[in-house]
Amino acid sequence: MTFALGAAPAGAIETEDFAAASAAPTISLTTQALSTDTGTAPLAPISSVLAESESANSSAAHGFDVDAAIAAATAELGTSRATGWGAPGECIVSAQRWIRAGGGAWTGGGDPVSNYTGALRLSPTEAQPGDVIQYEHLQFPTSWVSGVHTVLVTGVNDDGTYQIIESNNPTGSGYVQADESWVPKPPAGFQAVAWRF
Repeated sequence: MTFALGAAPAGAIETEDFAAASAAPTISLTTQALSTDTGTAPLAPISSVLAESESANSSAAHGFDVDAAIAAATAELGTSRATGWGAPGECIVSAQRWIRAGGGAWTGGGDPVSNYTGALRLSPTEAQPGDVIQYEHLQFPTSWVSGVHTVLVTGVNDDGTYQIIESNNPTGSGYVQADESWVPKPPAGFQAVAWRF
C-alpha cells in the first residue's frame, strides 16, 4: 500500500475573514424546564392506549371501492415489476397502486409510518378486506430496515387467517402473488399493524 502526502502552496488555500462574524451581537439563551410530575395516578402503558383506540375504530368504513382495489391487485397476479426505491414492484408501492385504483386517498409517503397519513391504524386482528397490513420495526418504526413488508388483505377466513395479495416476495423479485391462508409472521423486532383508508 502506498500513501502520498502533499501540501498546497499558501497562496492556493482559500481563506475567509471571520472578523465581521465576531463583531455580531451576542444572543442570550433562556432556559426552559419541563415538569414531568404526573401526580400519584399510574400511567397506562402505551400498548393499552393504542389497543383502546384501535378497537374503538375497527368498524370504520373504507373510503374507497374495496372491490375495485382487490380487482386491480388480482389483475397483477403472476406478474413482476422492477424493484428498488420507489419502483413499481416494491410491496408498498404495489399496495398504494391497488388502493388508488379503487379511489383510495393514499397520499402519505416517506417512511413506513408517515405513508399512512390519513389512514386509521388498527390491530391486525381487526383487519378486513381492503386493509393493508404493514410490518414495522419496533425500535425504529419510521425506518426502511430489512424486514419491512406490506400486504393487501383481500379476505378473512373463518379460522382467523387472511387472504392477501403481496408484491416483492421474495425480496427483489417484484413478483405479485396471492396467499389464501396467510398469517402475519413479522420478523424478530417487528410488529404487524393494519391500516384502513
